[in-house]
Amino acid sequence: MVVGITLSGIAAVANAAFAPYSADLVTVTGGRQSTTKVYVADSRLRTEVTTNSMQIVTITRLDEKVVYVLLPLQKVFVEKPLREEDGLLAYISNQNAQRELVGTETLKGQSCDKYKMTVRDQVFYVWINKSSHTPMLMFSADKKTRTEWNNVQVGPQPLDLFKPPGDFQKFVTPPVVIEE
Repeated sequence: MVVGITLSGIAAVANAAFAPYSADLVTVTGGRQSTTKVYVADSRLRTEVTTNSMQIVTITRLDEKVVYVLLPLQKVFVEKPLREEDGLLAYISNQNAQRELVGTETLKGQSCDKYKMTVRDQVFYVWINKSSHTPMLMFSADKKTRTEWNNVQVGPQPLDLFKPPGDFQKFVTPPVVIEE
């Protein structure tokens, strides 16, 4: 659920034509905190997270309708088509997101537009910095999940961040052989 809310929030925000940026996302849910490095550029999204000492990088390319999941330690990646029937594209596409400006507030001394975001059946609020056009804070409507954007660096992101490195091997699942 946290990943869904965070991903949908990032994607909905990313699809709203905001400035390209990188940031550290600190998400707190159920008393647990996680940090994700995120890079956003146009219709591209890269997240980097370390769990149980394993780093996982996910690159979502809405422009190419593909998702890459990279395992940097093993130097391998999996490529998966981003299709409407898989659910992820439907979950994060603009056609399933509604965004309504509900006010203007000051966060950390910065003027922000506050939006109510609805993605499928989930509602959350996101504050967008009016000067940098980047997200600053997001809450789920039930206030059980909070995501804060820290160390935001506004500007173009290197294009090589949004594709698997050349020295990574593509992992291909062996075909299943059914013997009669």
